Amino acid sequence: MFRRMSSCACCANAAPGNEMEQTADEVRHLRGCINDLISILALPAIWSGHDPENVVSTLLDVLLRMLRLDFVYARLTDVMSGSPIEAVRVADRRTPAAQPQEVGRALARWLTSAPSPSHFMVPNPIGSGEVSIALFRLGLQDAIFVAGSQRADFPTAIETLLLQVAINQAAIGLQEARAAEVLEQRVVERTRQLTAANEELRKEIVERERAEEQRKLAEEALRQTESELAHVSRVMTIGTLTSSIAHEVNQPLTGIVTNSAACLRWLARDEPDLNEARGAAERMIKDANRASEVIQRIRDLVKKTHVNKLWLDINDIIREVVDLVQSEVRNHQVVLRTELSSDLPPVLGDRVQLQQVLLNLLLNGIEAMDSITDRPRELLISSHRPASDIVLVAVQDSGIGLDSQSMTRLCDPFFTTKREGMGMGLSISRSISEAHGGHLRAAPNAGHGATFELTLPTGGEVHI
Repeated sequence: MFRRMSSCACCANAAPGNEMEQTADEVRHLRGCINDLISILALPAIWSGHDPENVVSTLLDVLLRMLRLDFVYARLTDVMSGSPIEAVRVADRRTPAAQPQEVGRALARWLTSAPSPSHFMVPNPIGSGEVSIALFRLGLQDAIFVAGSQRADFPTAIETLLLQVAINQAAIGLQEARAAEVLEQRVVERTRQLTAANEELRKEIVERERAEEQRKLAEEALRQTESELAHVSRVMTIGTLTSSIAHEVNQPLTGIVTNSAACLRWLARDEPDLNEARGAAERMIKDANRASEVIQRIRDLVKKTHVNKLWLDINDIIREVVDLVQSEVRNHQVVLRTELSSDLPPVLGDRVQLQQVLLNLLLNGIEAMDSITDRPRELLISSHRPASDIVLVAVQDSGIGLDSQSMTRLCDPFFTTKREGMGMGLSISRSISEAHGGHLRAAPNAGHGATFELTLPTGGEVHI
């Protein structure tokens, strides 16, 4: 790409000749200068994507050969570290290797404040005698270029032009290289920041996942605790129904004994009455099934089971609970009435848990009327559909009612208005209703007593 010897460097030493030869020489010189200029203008293509040191190194090598210089020297400051970068190239290979720092110190007197471009005769920094130097500043902070030659006519006008163009090209190349370095440094720094941020985000995600796992474990422990409390509450409730349970079981057992004796008498006749005996046996089976159903309901309430939500008819659950409290109703001289709507859609729930809620509300209503002697003890349980997606069960008593203080704390754990109560029944009932997507509310009646309302979401028009 570059010619080893420039004809431009010989222009001033051309030997005189005839006019034709001089014209031919001038043409050759001009062609050589144009080729040198084209070579210099092509340097940015070589420098593309390279660092400042590579730009300076290539510039020194090219100009040393192109202009037949004795030495070239360059100095600039590294934009990243701030440390100086110095380089030197020497034409005479027999000259001991010159150190850039030594050449820089030898030329320091002229490098400090000389304008650009400048021309000086100075002691030869790489040998003996004097050399002519051309000094250029590259337009960057502390960036200097020095070309030196022992030729007396250095630098010629053409050499000065070529040097100026080369220096301008180098200045552009250095600016682009430095801009690339700055950009790369910013990219590296930004990458480091993003990596750090990504690591922090990863740690945060891990912490959140750990917290979420701990939250799930805590919720599961809470559900387990609530289930245990609900089971304890059911067992305690069954304890208060001991006499009622005994009565409900004794009735069918008594019927079985009576019908079995009758069956034996019908069979012991001289002519056994098989029809009467069969009727007695059928009544025995009916009483046995009734006793079995009572015992099964008690077992279902007492045993510990996992939540099992099914589509249920709320009226069936009400009837089952009403059967369980019949003896309590009679013992406390309470009149129990039911008003159950016949067109209710099913609700999604756990049968045992909903039985527990209604059983607790009925027993509370019965106990609230214990001290009432001046009016009938009436207990009404009703069901209806206040909205298309809601079923409401209300338990209304005619007891002592609720005061404002009791209203605000009624469902708080361990709050009770009973002398021997633990204050867990309504709290557990509220938790169960909310776990079913419903609500449990209480309000005083306009006259006497209070009403507890249990609302549950429905399955719309789903039928079971």
